[in-house]
Amino acid sequence: MFSTTFILCVLFTLLYGASLSYWFTFEGQTPLLLSLQGLLISFIALRLPGWIALIQGGSFLLTTFLLLAMHDGKSWELLLRQDFFIYVGLFALFRLMRLRRMREQEQRRFTEELTMMHEEQAITHDKLKQAHKELELATIQSLRNVVLEERSRIARDIHDSIGHRLTSVIVQMQAMPYAMRTDEENASLILKNVLDVTRGCLQEVRSIVHNMESNETGTGGVSLRSLVQHTASFSPLQIQLEMSEEAEKESWPLDITVVLYRCLQEAITNTIRHAYANRVCISVKQSEHEVVLHYRDDGILTPDSVWQEGFGLSGVRTRCKDMGGHCHIQAQEPQGIAIDIQLPLRANKEGDRFGQVKNPSGG
Repeated sequence: MFSTTFILCVLFTLLYGASLSYWFTFEGQTPLLLSLQGLLISFIALRLPGWIALIQGGSFLLTTFLLLAMHDGKSWELLLRQDFFIYVGLFALFRLMRLRRMREQEQRRFTEELTMMHEEQAITHDKLKQAHKELELATIQSLRNVVLEERSRIARDIHDSIGHRLTSVIVQMQAMPYAMRTDEENASLILKNVLDVTRGCLQEVRSIVHNMESNETGTGGVSLRSLVQHTASFSPLQIQLEMSEEAEKESWPLDITVVLYRCLQEAITNTIRHAYANRVCISVKQSEHEVVLHYRDDGILTPDSVWQEGFGLSGVRTRCKDMGGHCHIQAQEPQGIAIDIQLPLRANKEGDRFGQVKNPSGG
């Protein structure tokens, strides 16, 4: 395949040859030749790139001047003083037009590419929002699973312990009529055993109910401990989690639990990927109005290090800000990262219990 530039060069050469043939055939048509020469120079400047246009236009012009000097006896001084500057002016004018058109085309192409990039970014942003929403819902589901697993464990405990004891009570009560008719002393002993077993069952039921209440209100603490235990199971990182008594027992709104869970998950992931740390210390405290999480690792980051927050840590800041809280991230002495998260507790806790889950995206 021949390029467009080569085809244009051949076409302009054929047109130039045709104009010379016309000039030789019909003598005395020098003005027409010069006019055709001017049009050809203009098209060369407009259509051909760079040095190719200059070389071909210059060669045509030099050939024309040689023929006019040799055939018509025109002087070189006259040709250079008049015709040469006319052609140079035409060449420069159309060359500027070509450059302007090329700039406009480049600007138009740049605008189209920029528009396409914006459209792609908008599509990517929508996908990220959807993925973020799905991730939030998955986090809520994982927190639900933690509670359901705990409830299943309690149900098994009730079945294995209290169920067995009550079965024993039933068996002894069935034997009671026979014992009362034959041996009153043995009947009294059976009755005493039944009462002891029943009291034990009652005490165990109260203990289990108390644990269920604690687990119902302290689901945030359960989820954080579950995350730490899961991470420790596959990572050599030593993770220490300390929670105040209030944080262990008090109720957290679901959105607070989700944000703390995701922020702690991102902090641990950042440490595993980038910090080359051996140890992580986490403390969670709660007051009447706020929950505070302190995160420290012994990674390679130092106060003199040049570092930039990635997408993950920026997301931690954004989550805290969206909840009306604060997040402070910095390098600590002598090394490691320090992350301090402060989230306000909301008054309407009852509406955010697991039984009445709200859509975290606000829908």
